Order: sequence, then structure tokens, then C-alpha cells
Amino acid sequence: MTQFLAQTWLLWILLIAAGTLTLLGRTSQYFHYVRNRFLMALVGLLTVSLIVFSLMEVLPGDCAEKYIAYKSTQGETITQADIDAERARMGLDQPFAVRWGSWVANLTLNGDLGFSCAKRQPVNLALGDRFWLSFMFCIAGLMLSYLIAVPFGILSAYVLNKPWADRNPQHTTARRLLNTLGLGLAKALDVVLRIISYLGLALPNFLLALSIILLYVFAGESAPTGLFSDAWRNEPWFAEQGFQWGKLNDFLGHIWLPIFVIGWSATALQLQTVRALVVDESNKLYVDAARARGVRGLSLWARYPVRHSISPLFNSVGFDFQRVFNDLPIVAVVIGLTDAAALLIEALAMTNDQELAAGILFLVALVVISMNFITDIVLAAVDPRVRKSVLGH
Repeated sequence: MTQFLAQTWLLWILLIAAGTLTLLGRTSQYFHYVRNRFLMALVGLLTVSLIVFSLMEVLPGDCAEKYIAYKSTQGETITQADIDAERARMGLDQPFAVRWGSWVANLTLNGDLGFSCAKRQPVNLALGDRFWLSFMFCIAGLMLSYLIAVPFGILSAYVLNKPWADRNPQHTTARRLLNTLGLGLAKALDVVLRIISYLGLALPNFLLALSIILLYVFAGESAPTGLFSDAWRNEPWFAEQGFQWGKLNDFLGHIWLPIFVIGWSATALQLQTVRALVVDESNKLYVDAARARGVRGLSLWARYPVRHSISPLFNSVGFDFQRVFNDLPIVAVVIGLTDAAALLIEALAMTNDQELAAGILFLVALVVISMNFITDIVLAAVDPRVRKSVLGH
């Protein structure tokens, strides 16, 4: 019994979560909404698994042919009967619906993503920590983009219709000079940010990565490709003298490049998005009503347009993650990373490893749907407008 529970742990987690939300939803409209969103997320994941598995089916070749082809490279004589027997052993002679159902069942029961033909090992083992490495890159790139885009996007919207100089005759000369200096700096910064955002949207990430690497080459320095330099790649984190701080410094000297590159276009897009959202909110009637009540300056912006512009941005985190991950595979190849994104390129373009590619794509979809689920339930709890629309109060 203990072994059965250990092998089906994922299924029990899902059942307990669904049962708990169902019980809570009987007395709470909010938890009823959370339960419905949870079930929709599961249906979405099931649909994604079907789409991904179907796409992998249209690719030429299968695991049996790849495995037999590998054996033929070892000097063995291979016949069609050998291929058919291997296909039957792997269950590839079964109908599509049966194979998809088996894949979903193994995934749901114990989190098994299948078997990698190219690596000749389970997908879970082939991925190892690579997916978490890609996840870290994407999250760090998103954090970088939000930390830059949110404050400077708000600043850009704030100074949009401001003049370059203070010409108010009611202000003293000293105050006009001080205000002019502040307005000039803010407007100049806004112009620079707009140029950067346009470049970020126009310049592909891989081209930016190549440009940075070429700058290192022209300067006669070693380019920060990969995660470690040759001197530290095989060194342990802990040696006899304790923690290897040199390896940490070497890691930090390399890790900034993929984070900066994948966060480049995300920052540019978020700058434009934040600016557009804040400008749109600032032109609404409730902001004019607040001005009529005497609310002015930064207090007006913080309490009304900025506050109401954050919710749509927060709700797009899952889609932003997906967009960043879409940029990561080619960047990983250029920079020389060995994360899940590079493994996805290898599986799709080189080894045609369907189950490995399907496993990676499913994990990405899982992260995106999970993020959207979390943001939906958080916004329903904290944002009165969302709560009114989904809960009716």
C-alpha cells in the first residue's frame, strides 16, 4: 500500500486539492470560483497534452526506429522484423488514443514524462535540473524587466504631457529653475527609455547575444558563454577548505548574460505596456473627478491611474513567462547553455526525440497555466473590480 501511494503521489495531491476546494466552495463563493478555475486548469493541461502529443506524432520516425538505428551503428544487422518487435515492445503498435492515454496516466499517477529515445533514459532523468535552470533564467529575466519597466514606464506616462521647462509665473525664479531641472532630466530620461524600448523590440535577442560576445572577442577577453569557465566547470562547490567562492564569482560572471539577453525584449515590451496602461487610466473620468476634489501630483497618480494599471500587468505574468521562454532556446544555443531550452532545440531539430520534446513543452505549459491560475485567484481576492466581475460582489 505504501509503495502504491508513493508511485501515485501526484494523483492523490490533485484529488485532495479538488476535494478540499469542493468542500470549501459549498460555503464560500470565492472558493467555488477557485475550484472552477482549478478544474479549468486541469482541463487546459489535458488539452495541451493532447495537442503536444499529436504534434509529436506527425514527426517522422519513432523511438523504435531510433533505438534500432543506434544498435545498427554498433555493428549489428537489423531487419524489419527487429524494428517491428521493438515497436511492439515499446507499445508503439497501439492506436494513438491508447498511447496518449497511457502517457497521460503515467504522468498523472507519478509524474512520469516518458522515455527519451535519443538519451536512452527516462525524460525525467534526461532533464534533471535543466528545466529548473531554464525556469530560473526566465524568472530572473522577468524580474529584471518588471524592476525596470514598471517604475520607468510610470515615469514615462507621468512626463508625457509635461513641458520641458516650468514657465508658471506664480512660481519664484528659484522654484522655476528647480522644476525646470527636474522636468528636463525626466523628459531626457523618457526619450532615452523610448529609444531603448524601440531597440529592444527591433533587435532580436540572439543578435544582442552575438554582439556582446563579439565585443568580448574584440576586447581580447574570454566571452562569458556557458555557466562556468573552463577553469571552474568541473570544480566542486565545496572543497576541503570549504565553500568555493571563486566558483560562485565565476558563475555570477557568466549568469548575467542570459538573464540580461532574455530580459532585454521583455523589458522593452513591458515599458511600452506600462506606459500605455497608465496613460489610458489617467485619461478616465474618475481621475478627473479626483483632480476636481483637489488631489494633485504624485498622490493622484499613485492612488488612481498607477494603482489601477498594475492588475492587468500582474495578470499577464504567465504569458510573459511563455514569451521569455520562447526566446530562450535560440539564445541558449548562441550562448552555449545546456538547459532545457537547448535540450528542446536538440530534440526537435537534431535527434527528433518526440517524448523529450513533448515533456519539455508540457512542463512549460504547466508553468504558464499554473501562473495564470495563481494570478487569477490572487486578483479575485485583492482587486475589487475583478472580485465584482467574477464573484458578483
